[in-house]
Amino acid sequence: MRVAVIRTTLNRGSGQVVHIKETAKALKAKNHYVEVFCRQSLENLGDIPVNIVNDPLKNTLFFRHFTFSLSLLKFIEDFDIVHSQYHPGVLAGSLSHLIKGKPHVFTYHGFAPVRVWSSIRQMLKMIDHRLGTFIALKYGIDYILTVSEYLKRELVEKYYFPSDRILVCYNGIDFRRFNLSVKGDLIRERYKLGDKPLVLFFGRLVPYKGVQYILQAAPLILKEVPNTYFIVAGTSRHDFIKISRLLTNQKIRERFIFTGYIPDEEVPQFYSTCDVFCFPSLWEGFGIPPAEAQACGKPVVAFNNCAIPEVVKNFETGILVPPRDWRSLAKATSMLLKDPDRAIKMGLDGNKWVTNQFTWEKVATVVSEAYKRAVNYHGVWC
Repeated sequence: MRVAVIRTTLNRGSGQVVHIKETAKALKAKNHYVEVFCRQSLENLGDIPVNIVNDPLKNTLFFRHFTFSLSLLKFIEDFDIVHSQYHPGVLAGSLSHLIKGKPHVFTYHGFAPVRVWSSIRQMLKMIDHRLGTFIALKYGIDYILTVSEYLKRELVEKYYFPSDRILVCYNGIDFRRFNLSVKGDLIRERYKLGDKPLVLFFGRLVPYKGVQYILQAAPLILKEVPNTYFIVAGTSRHDFIKISRLLTNQKIRERFIFTGYIPDEEVPQFYSTCDVFCFPSLWEGFGIPPAEAQACGKPVVAFNNCAIPEVVKNFETGILVPPRDWRSLAKATSMLLKDPDRAIKMGLDGNKWVTNQFTWEKVATVVSEAYKRAVNYHGVWC
């Protein structure tokens, strides 16, 4: 089947872009032909063709949703199916369905709630995306793929989309990169950490990713395990945490290492160098970092909300605590730091769990099934 994948921007380091790239590669192995269409690409997808669609109003907010969608129509004539990702890609897919009669599958990655942002721009963006998706779902979608049961419930309960036209398709992990054989010694040497206990956070430094809760928990963790260090790996985009306001104690500040942007090839090493991966995110449609950390054999401490319980098995591969409860976060992290045998066992169990559960081959199988169902539902046999 010839598949046109639509995502307006391919951002560097984006989990959705990883999803598109790895799914396309796995689909190719199943003899599908895949091309990606976007307005802008900041990432290399290897041997997956990427087409830049000329959008005359690409710098004009809101209106560019429609100009991109209309500009795309001439490119999808020779494709059997359109597979859109995120908004406004879903709008482009729906117009392709309505105007060109193309079967349309949409992958729903979810939108972080408006309330978890501090940036007015991001709040307005989320409102725009939610409204736009709500409208697009009513006109021109044959089937939906979603990356968690949590998001499937949201589609049914908030967007009123029929549950029998939704397939859950978890993200996959590249186990050639994230596995038990990866070593983190060079990272410890770089920051002169020796064998000191280490807590890692990896993600965007925006409020809803929750790094502020680690900053709040740090004094309690250091009281229990005084020689602990913390690595905060990631950068900010659109919104940011005012770290200096939260780290006023110089002694505690000295235990934090802020790395900024991490090159893609070093990401597995950072996971492997830590003793506990702490991920207190307030919202996740799936949760790729905790899955990657488990693949590297690390126990996860996270908030028990959204899709996280589908990725981390509580008290088996990690510990989940109530959202926003930084005291419980500190208690769980300290517990694992003080009991390395338990932490190691959780990490090994986590590796077994994700290795079996989150593979790109499974993703491609579910996506292929969605394509077949979409074509049948659409009434076009091929």
